[in-house]
This record gives sequence, C-alpha cells and structure tokens, in this order.
Amino acid sequence: YDLIIVAPALPIFTALELLRKSSTPHKILLVEKGKPVEKRHCPKDKTGVCVNCKPTCAITTGFSGAGAFSDGKLSLSYQVGGELPDLIGEIAQELIDYTDKIYLEFGADPKIEGIYEGPDIKDIRKRAIQAGLQLVDCPIRHLGTEKAQQLYLNIQNYLADNGVEMLFNTECENIILEDSVCKGVRLREKDGVRDVYAKQVVIATGRAVRTAGKICAEHNIAHKPGTVDIGVRVECRNEIMEKINKVL
Repeated sequence: YDLIIVAPALPIFTALELLRKSSTPHKILLVEKGKPVEKRHCPKDKTGVCVNCKPTCAITTGFSGAGAFSDGKLSLSYQVGGELPDLIGEIAQELIDYTDKIYLEFGADPKIEGIYEGPDIKDIRKRAIQAGLQLVDCPIRHLGTEKAQQLYLNIQNYLADNGVEMLFNTECENIILEDSVCKGVRLREKDGVRDVYAKQVVIATGRAVRTAGKICAEHNIAHKPGTVDIGVRVECRNEIMEKINKVL
C-alpha cells in the first residue's frame, strides 16, 4: 500500500485529503478494530443496561469512533475549546471553516445556532465585561445523533467508492520497524495474524491511547497523552439568565 491508516475518526479526513489533494492515485488501507457504521448498534437500546459488548464496544469503537453516537455539536469558533490555535496559529479558524464545509458536503444540517444580533446582545456583552467575563460569539452546527450516523455512513461509502480499502474487526497489534523506520503494521484478524506493508503509516489513536502507548514504549518512541478539556458551569443570578434566555 501507499498508505495504511489505523484507528477511529482522524483517518476519515486523512483519507479524504489524500484522495482529493493528490495528483496521482494512491492505494490506501484503513484499519478499524470495530465495525462499519451501518453495523454499529448498541444492545442497550433493547436491554436497558450495558452488556459489555465483546470484543469491542459498539458506541466507542468502529468507523468514525464515538462521534457516530454523539449528539454532534460542532463549535465553529477557534476561541472555544482545545489548544488548536496554540498548535497551528492563525490558520485555526480557516481550518475549522474548511472542515465544516466537508461536514456540509456529506449531509450536515445547514442551520447554525449561536448567531444573534441586536441591542440586547450588546447589553449582555457589556454586562459580561463589567463582570470580568468574555462573551464569545460561537456559531454551533448541531448534527444530532441520527444525522451523525448517516453523515459518517455517507463518508464511509464515498471512501469505498473511491478505492479506499477498509478492514473492519481488525486490530493493529504492532508496527513493523526496519532501521527505526515504520514499514508497516501487524494486524490481528479473525483468521489470525498477518503483516501488511506500506510506504507511509498513520496511527490515529484518538482517545484510546492504551495500545498506542504500549507500542511506543516497546519501541522507545517518545509520546505524550493529549489533554482533555473539562467544562465548568458558573451559575448566574436568575434574573440574568432569564434575560439571556429571552434574547436567545
């Protein structure tokens, strides 16, 4: 292969970019430990309780990762959440807008929440400044759980139609190194273990860092777990919230 991509959501956009930006065809393999989108169904819908699905959880594992079962609110402002502006600089908003267009292309709801004008908003912003707070204008695109699954299915089908080979229910056990260069991956499938080689390998672990961390430690590869944002809710006086809710 020209490229092997391992694990949940990031490979979707990695494969899309390579398909669209490269002037020559590429032979791409996408490896996923879970199931394709259309086969991901949580038994809890019928049982009412988690049954600890084996070998993988239907919600957290599979094409597009946990995003397929998320309510899917896309914050379209670089000022909200994460360290993206610190990592890539001024192009953060440009990149967010670019990614948003991809979601729209594959079926996201065109309606945007969180854009409001008028004197009432100016008054709220003024009072926020007086209280030492910053009121951030954050457009939000709401995908919704059901629409998110269909959206990711559309992307999955697009990749398949454009020649991306996808291996589901397949786990990456290890990477294959030759003179400190990654040449491929060792895959565990239902029929056993096999080695697959490529010119380039992308390991996109998402939040499931256990396997990747183990592999990095085994091969003395430097790695650092990413941070997780934690939101803090600050309760305002009731009359303030009443005004804000009325305006919104």
